[in-house]
Amino acid sequence: MKHKLFDDWGLKLGSVVFAILVWFIVTNFNDPVVQYRVNNVKVSFRNTNVITDQGQTYEVLDNSNIIDTVTVTGPRSVIDALGEENIIAYADFNELTLQNTVAIKLNTNKYSSQIESIKGSIDTVQLNIENLKTKTLALSTVTSGTVSEGYTIGDVTTDENQVRISGPESVIDQIVRAEVNVPVTGFSQDIITDVDIVLMNSDGDSVNTGNITSNISKVRVKVEMLQTRRVMLEFESSGIPADGYEATGVISCDPESVLVAGRASVLQNLETIHIEEPVNITGQAGNMMTLVDISEELPAGVKIADTSFDGKVSVTVYIDHTTTRVMQFDSHDIQFKNVPDGYKVELVDPVDRFSASFEGLQNRLDSLSSDGMTIYADLEDILDQEDTVGDHYHAVLSFEYEGSRLNVSNPVQVWIKLDET
Repeated sequence: MKHKLFDDWGLKLGSVVFAILVWFIVTNFNDPVVQYRVNNVKVSFRNTNVITDQGQTYEVLDNSNIIDTVTVTGPRSVIDALGEENIIAYADFNELTLQNTVAIKLNTNKYSSQIESIKGSIDTVQLNIENLKTKTLALSTVTSGTVSEGYTIGDVTTDENQVRISGPESVIDQIVRAEVNVPVTGFSQDIITDVDIVLMNSDGDSVNTGNITSNISKVRVKVEMLQTRRVMLEFESSGIPADGYEATGVISCDPESVLVAGRASVLQNLETIHIEEPVNITGQAGNMMTLVDISEELPAGVKIADTSFDGKVSVTVYIDHTTTRVMQFDSHDIQFKNVPDGYKVELVDPVDRFSASFEGLQNRLDSLSSDGMTIYADLEDILDQEDTVGDHYHAVLSFEYEGSRLNVSNPVQVWIKLDET
């Protein structure tokens, strides 16, 4: 028996090696081991609440949640049955290290027990972990471009007036403004559109919002388009200048006209804007110049269209020295108004002619003539007069020229008699 076991041992060993070789050749010929490579495999995350439950947020660094290449090794029969969708890559945040990294686990969702190996070009996800911060920002609106000629932009409104954002503290602290920009080039009608919200830093640059969440990302914006028109300005004055001075009636302003905007129905009959608040010239001795803000004096539905104009207008009220002129009149030219009921009036002043001294601007006084003069005494309250002489009353005369009241330097009085009828 011993001889049988050890005789020809070399031949027997060779037979074993040959058998193994034959088995290897047959196996690899029928179902060889091959490799399968998948590119850009995304790593899914599990148990991220390990970070978020602590009021923190995370950011993936260097795109480490994307594996450039995953190599799967196994029998061809298995590998041929696998596709990209069968590759599973995940990182369990329960395994977060002190270096803020998480190991990547690789597997397949079928034939996993028949795969010899599965390896990725990277094996960890690298994280930046910060405190989570929330901020609320008012939405600001801007427009870009040029509207059609003869039009300007009116009110710009949004259906939301603020946005709430959350993200890493270092990123949120950079954001100072939330803005929506509406292109208006060529428009002549109202614009209603949905616009993306852009988050801006203090330099006016947009901030990457990849790791920021917000309650809204778009907002509906309405841009009002208004017609424009240039209209003249009109002012008036009030008050009494200093003694010896009078307003000439001439008021100038700079600018004389202003570009305004409004709906076509409002502007179509608008030629002049009359400023209701008069310029007070009380006590002025000479021309008065003042600045008037007309922005609050515009008609309803009208606004200033020139963005370079601040609404302030330089107004000059012209005031000149007064002079006097003495004129003679006949007593029979005097008229009596508002004679008391039941009475008749008789002029008893024995003077047939009388004089009156008028005060005013030289050009106005030079134009006076007796033909256009109206002289009258208003007797409405004559019976209440206390300093009477019997049935004789004194009446103060008023003078009008072509419908305008004249200033008299010294009152002119006449005596009248009232008799009951």
